[in-house]
Amino acid sequence: MTETTIEIGPFECTNGGRIENALQRVTTYGDPRSPAVLVPHALTGSSRITDWWGDLVGTGKTIDPARYYIIGINALGSCYGSSGPSTDADFPYVTVRDIVAAQSRALDALGVSQLELVIGASLGGMQALQWAIDFPQRVRKAVMVGSHDHQSAMGIALNAIQRDAVALDPQKGIRIARKIAMLSYKSDDLFRERHGRRADRKAVHRFDIEGYLEHQGNIFERRMHPQSYVALTEAMDSFDVRGAEPVDTSPELLFIGIGSDWLFLPRDVRAAAERFASRGYRSTYREIESAHGHDAFLAEPEKLAVLLSQSHSSA
Repeated sequence: MTETTIEIGPFECTNGGRIENALQRVTTYGDPRSPAVLVPHALTGSSRITDWWGDLVGTGKTIDPARYYIIGINALGSCYGSSGPSTDADFPYVTVRDIVAAQSRALDALGVSQLELVIGASLGGMQALQWAIDFPQRVRKAVMVGSHDHQSAMGIALNAIQRDAVALDPQKGIRIARKIAMLSYKSDDLFRERHGRRADRKAVHRFDIEGYLEHQGNIFERRMHPQSYVALTEAMDSFDVRGAEPVDTSPELLFIGIGSDWLFLPRDVRAAAERFASRGYRSTYREIESAHGHDAFLAEPEKLAVLLSQSHSSA
């Protein structure tokens, strides 16, 4: 594993903002001479892919550094090494298109011109699709997991409430935001099975599900900068490429829905795949069955690995 911070210079944002000297925190795995794979992270991830997707990316895994040059880039606006509001109080509003454009410049600095694969989930999937649209000549295949071609009204509403909590009190608010988010990431069936109406093990007059959410809030408060969370949820909400006119439909697209996901409904993921197929893309849809909801891409990566292996063998 190699980590570096790349200066990409002055960066003009889509909506008029400017970053004077934008930084991209980059983590790479494998030989730079191997086919390159870019793995954009989800909302709260980092460039260290194996920290959060180690069951899918790593030695002996589906995406193996023995076969690929694997690249993780901390999203513009995040708090894990790239430019963002955690280090810049005047950080501008950024979009998914901005995040991808900054990544493109970082890859230029690395000398990577072609990507065998761009794969991401949730916000990472939005980035993967934006790559296929904005830089089709550089991408052979894009895989979007638990993600579609626009942020839904429900997704925007949930993010707006979380930002309201942060605005009232950054530290307490980021805890509440995480609790709201965790509800949207899981499923009712999973909560019934794991928690039900059982009492919490660590506190009286509290249910187990309350203790679970409190634990998640504790962890998140320590690791996520509140304003970075605001910036990245706003970027997610900006995403809508349904009207994008294709200039090159050569990238292959694979949309993967999750059966119990109510944040990115599988029917919406399927509809996105069909929209791109109607524009001439080689666009297909597959679905994972899981009780874990949106979080299935992290909780059950072995199911995702099976789909990716099937897709690769049929290509």
